[in-house]
Amino acid sequence: MSRRVAWIAVMSLLLGACASGGNNVTAPIAVAVPGTPNGIAIRETDGAVFVTDDKSNGILLSLDIADSQAAFAPFARIPAAGDRGSLSQIVFGPNAHLLVARFGFGKSSAVFDVGTNGQVALASDTNPERRRLGLVVLDGGTFLSSWFAKEGDAPAAGGVSMIPRGEPPGSVKERDIVTGLGKPVGLAVLDDTLFISDQAANRIVKVDLLEARTASAPIEAGDVFANVDAPDLLAAAPDGTLYTKCGAHALCKFSKRGRATVIAGDFDQPRGVAVDAARKRLVAVDRASSRDQASRVRVWPIR
Repeated sequence: MSRRVAWIAVMSLLLGACASGGNNVTAPIAVAVPGTPNGIAIRETDGAVFVTDDKSNGILLSLDIADSQAAFAPFARIPAAGDRGSLSQIVFGPNAHLLVARFGFGKSSAVFDVGTNGQVALASDTNPERRRLGLVVLDGGTFLSSWFAKEGDAPAAGGVSMIPRGEPPGSVKERDIVTGLGKPVGLAVLDDTLFISDQAANRIVKVDLLEARTASAPIEAGDVFANVDAPDLLAAAPDGTLYTKCGAHALCKFSKRGRATVIAGDFDQPRGVAVDAARKRLVAVDRASSRDQASRVRVWPIR
């Protein structure tokens, strides 16, 4: 038996046990997504789903993913950095605009503002040498960006910075508020707590957001919320539940106390995840690892 098949078998047993124990996630539907999807966001007003696509270096849109016959279509094209496209997190900001992070490979990272008509502009000046992954919007459009830097064979070193939005070009300097991370990927805010998934350290850490925003210097991220193998982009539900990748092929949810429950262990490559609280559903990207397979968006009803 291959390691992959064995992993799926174990996860199936775990899922059966979770179901008998009252787990609030049931069997999902799956919607095919063209290209190479990564981040995902849901528009609260109508449930439309937006996905970043590394193949086209753009954003795809589906107005309705109620069943497996739904379709995604191009919505916006993000300026590419050289000949490599790579888009990370996508989130909603004020006025129903989207913010999307371009990874940049240590040379040309950026955060873009995408209007309701698909028009694209820089959201703010940022350091292009930082490899950007996670985004979360705070009050007034100010946003947080997770990033890391890597030189040669040295370990990655990263943090989280706070960036005002909509200031004149050249006037904004992102301010680091959290350091001491390896490869911070996902960000999520619940009440006054910032959660950060550190993929290099196999953990999710938590930070007092008010303290981090008002401190005179960046604070060290040392408070471990949960240990998890290879976490990725994060999503938070209003009840305090967190969702992220766990291991090579699984998606997990985490209780307020950091206890993990496997939702599904048969992903090809788990990537972005989003909570649609208004419609009580969880939506996650399952990215295909080969060209002869289709990537998917998978949807679970949740309470």
